[in-house]
Amino acid sequence: MRWSEILKRVKVTAELEEGFVVRSQIRKHRVIMDLPPPLGDDKGPTPVDVMLASLAGCLGIVARYHAKKFNIEIKSLKIVIEGEYDTAGFEGEDVKAGMHKITAQVIVQSPNSEEELVNFFKFVEKHCPVGDTFTSNTPTELKVIKKG
Repeated sequence: MRWSEILKRVKVTAELEEGFVVRSQIRKHRVIMDLPPPLGDDKGPTPVDVMLASLAGCLGIVARYHAKKFNIEIKSLKIVIEGEYDTAGFEGEDVKAGMHKITAQVIVQSPNSEEELVNFFKFVEKHCPVGDTFTSNTPTELKVIKKG
């Protein structure tokens, strides 16, 4: 059985601490998230920041993983992700709480032609698990477990 034939399960555990600080445990890594002032103390990026960083990370990793197969030489790669959302959704108003638009730019230094790079990054975008999750209708289930 190839690794790619295995359905991978990812688990993140998070705890709300003082104020708006959320500490997440991801395997052996910790991620601290917070809100900027005036609400939080800016002890870490916001969850929205982490989400967009995840997309950038995913695009970069997928590009590196497949570059050789496509004969793409990446000398340097910078990924800029921008998202727009209405904070009124977070604040409890009846508007879309999530992103209205996400824009990703890849700035790549490569001897490959622009056409080769455009085609390659279309493939990268299609095979990025984070991007696919953003653009597809992925079921999400929230279970509440009362303790004590």
